[in-house]
Amino acid sequence: MKKYLLLLNLLLLVIICRAQQETGNNAKKLFSLTGKLEDSIGKAPILNATVSLISVRDSALVAFTRSDSLGRFSFNQLQNGSYRLSVSHSNFQPLWRNFETTTGISIIDIGPIFLKDKNLLQELTVTAQRPAVEVNGDTLEFNSESFKTKPNAVVEDMLKKMPGVEVDKDGTVKVNGKKINRVLVNGKDFFNEDPKLATRNLPADAVDKVQVFEKKSDQAEFTGIDDGNAEQTINLKLKKDKKNAAFGKISAAAGTQSRYDGQFNINKFKDDQQLSVIGMANNSNRQGFSLMDMLNFTGQAKRMMGGGGGIVINTGEPEDFGLPVSGISNKQGITTTVADGINYSNVWKKKTDINTSYFYNNQQVDNDQLINRQYIIPGNNFTWKQNSSNNTSTQGNRFNFSADHKIDSFNSIKLTGTVGYQKGNIARESEYKSSFPNGKLLNNGITNTTNATEGYNLNNSILFRHKFKKRSRTFSINGNMQYNDSRMNATQYSVNNFFKNAAIDLSDTLNQVSKLNSNTQSYGVNANYTEPLSKRSLLEIRGFYNTSSGDVDRRTFDYNETSGKHDVRNSNLSNAFQSNYLYTGGGISIRTQQKKYGFSAGANLQYASLLSKLKDNSFSLKQGFTNLLPMANFNYSFTKMKTLRMDYNTSTSQPNASQLQPVKDISDPLNVREGNPLLEQQYSHNLNVQFLNANPARQKNLFAFLNYYSLQNAIVNSDTIDSAGTRLTKPVNASGVFNITAMVERGIRIKKLNTRFSIGTNIAYNRAVNYINQQKNTTGNLSIAPRVSANYSYKDFLDIDLSARIAYNKARYSLQPVLNNNFWRQTYNLEATLNLPGGLTIYNEFTYSVYTGRSDGFNTRIGLWNASLSKQVLKSKKGEIKLSGFDLLKQNVGVDRNANNNFIEDIQYQALQRFFTLGFTYSLQKAAKGGPRAIIRTF
Repeated sequence: MKKYLLLLNLLLLVIICRAQQETGNNAKKLFSLTGKLEDSIGKAPILNATVSLISVRDSALVAFTRSDSLGRFSFNQLQNGSYRLSVSHSNFQPLWRNFETTTGISIIDIGPIFLKDKNLLQELTVTAQRPAVEVNGDTLEFNSESFKTKPNAVVEDMLKKMPGVEVDKDGTVKVNGKKINRVLVNGKDFFNEDPKLATRNLPADAVDKVQVFEKKSDQAEFTGIDDGNAEQTINLKLKKDKKNAAFGKISAAAGTQSRYDGQFNINKFKDDQQLSVIGMANNSNRQGFSLMDMLNFTGQAKRMMGGGGGIVINTGEPEDFGLPVSGISNKQGITTTVADGINYSNVWKKKTDINTSYFYNNQQVDNDQLINRQYIIPGNNFTWKQNSSNNTSTQGNRFNFSADHKIDSFNSIKLTGTVGYQKGNIARESEYKSSFPNGKLLNNGITNTTNATEGYNLNNSILFRHKFKKRSRTFSINGNMQYNDSRMNATQYSVNNFFKNAAIDLSDTLNQVSKLNSNTQSYGVNANYTEPLSKRSLLEIRGFYNTSSGDVDRRTFDYNETSGKHDVRNSNLSNAFQSNYLYTGGGISIRTQQKKYGFSAGANLQYASLLSKLKDNSFSLKQGFTNLLPMANFNYSFTKMKTLRMDYNTSTSQPNASQLQPVKDISDPLNVREGNPLLEQQYSHNLNVQFLNANPARQKNLFAFLNYYSLQNAIVNSDTIDSAGTRLTKPVNASGVFNITAMVERGIRIKKLNTRFSIGTNIAYNRAVNYINQQKNTTGNLSIAPRVSANYSYKDFLDIDLSARIAYNKARYSLQPVLNNNFWRQTYNLEATLNLPGGLTIYNEFTYSVYTGRSDGFNTRIGLWNASLSKQVLKSKKGEIKLSGFDLLKQNVGVDRNANNNFIEDIQYQALQRFFTLGFTYSLQKAAKGGPRAIIRTF
């Protein structure tokens, strides 16, 4: 197989060399284009007009720029050929001009170009082509016909061709260095605001315009004064004939190792009505819907089992807290997924905007793990090794609803609701052993557990908004309710042996069943009033009242050898716990937004009380906290594409129920937990600074980000570990916990190479605290992760993406400096798409990962090669046949590293290895009655 990889790389090298040779041959024929824009009547220069240069041969965008304060513009490094110049401005009629260059001309000055005012009454000449790029106020618009994609392409494929737009491997979209958090379709939310559901499902040839802008927050749109909380947004404006049409695709594939992959996507749009249905079924580790679309059962069941004081360098699995979400991520193991969703939105009688969606997700995950964990305990260092087999099953249902009704021009009411139901099962078998550095056994054992969970939740809110006649004088009140009901049935069988002088000194067997019922409910009301202080400033006054209560009933029973049943109640592991939490207060802020800058400053005064009690005995605890919580933000716009923003806020976090209970949890004899009723609340400070400098016309951008986060009275773990390796964990308060994270990214385009480069790095320092045998342990982790990527395109023939990422981690421990550790991860990636005549496409992706500085057996080098060959078939290329190969070198191995205040561990987990599939995709289209019948291709 290696010879095929070598052949592929040689082929790509030849293609690149030929392309670069052609570029070099044409280097002698390069020329520059200059010009000046003037008003046709007053002959005044026109600034900030969008000037685009289009290739006549293939109608592709060559470059675009904006005219300066003197109306001048220029293009450099252009090859001889036929071009069309496009000029657009919001106050003037658009203009097109064709020209052709010949060899020998180095500079072309097309002289003054006169634009006519849009208000002049005259006959307009209608042109069939629009400018490739337009800048309308704060909105950047790309017209789709200038960015050609292959048949069956999706929106994501088209975005990759647009200047200043980057699409990461995981589907994250960035424009001029800033991440897109929201994608709208015709101005409406699409599938609960998940951007990838739109970019990876909608067909590229259904889109008329891609509009990029910063969407103001709901509060800023309501008050009329920007609060600085804008969200980077893309709006996909569909073509007129697609606004009244049905379109979609169906695909299916089957392959070796019994692999299969099927999906469908059907959309029907008519005026304001949008209906979309998507679905998938596969056992090839392809993710279903995003985590945000699954239920988040993190009520009192999660609060019962919370912890603190950890430092995570690289997490392996999602947290597992009673009602788990593990299995939703397909990072580890082999996953089988069945998922579907439906989204409907409409406008009723021009006053009520509704949006509904339903999601279903069923996932099965099989995963075998090998863990090597080095404990960091002064005078008692030992290594813990575990082999485990895990099977996880989750089923989730979620229904979302929102209705925004405009009562009149001054009043509106908005209802939102979510109903969810989830069930899951986890079965785990494992064996472990702990040993000292000299090889002497400390303990060993086996554990078999099952965990069945089920629950549902409700989340509803109602928002009333009122605008007074005076601009920016507003009043709003919001009421919300949450309800969560969950149940868990668990079994545990474990045998734990403790050694002394190489012989078993103590053996402990657990054979138990447990039942847990959890119920939480909360209610709240928040009111806001804004009073204008000037045309651009306002005073905001707010008040809030929120209360929540929770009941947890946990019952554990030991096995009775006499009766053969689990009917002996374990009082140490059984309890009924109740908590009531209330917080209320108010605040005041001043906000202003000037032409160049804006800021806000204010504070909340908050009182909180927490009542906790064990219903089985007389223990109860009541705590009260009063806090002043300041907040501030500042933003400055040097230009529309050069901005600086700073945010500062504070918040509190109360101890959860399990952290307060003075009851020992001995369900795991090696790791006993006990609460601390004397815990105080955490107080956090969070500071963010970000800077953006972008030049879309030259496809250059610089984005920088800095975050500082610190905790006062941080809740951390205090661990007492005895000579047998048994650990007792108790939460305590500590100082000195903070995180610093910085990121910088630079994007440039080199025209001579026809390549866009992105260079950046992430730097983070995490400082955590815990206690080991009453000694304070400070852990510091420095992480530096530089990266570079390049994208090369040669006409419609070849696309190549190259990237390299290096992550360096430096972990330091105050109690055990001998265990200070450095480790690396290097990742190199090549993606190449070759479009050949006859509708043939060859795709290759090769990722090479190198892990160093880890435990023996975990320093690996992995070469992962995926490839496909596709052929477009049928009339209008509505069909596609694809042969795909995954992990062609059969080297896929899962490796991870986690670090904690108490240990460093390396994990090796089950990964999906080499398989092949053969699939077919068919595009569907049906025009609305009376509408144009155009071919719609997807995927």
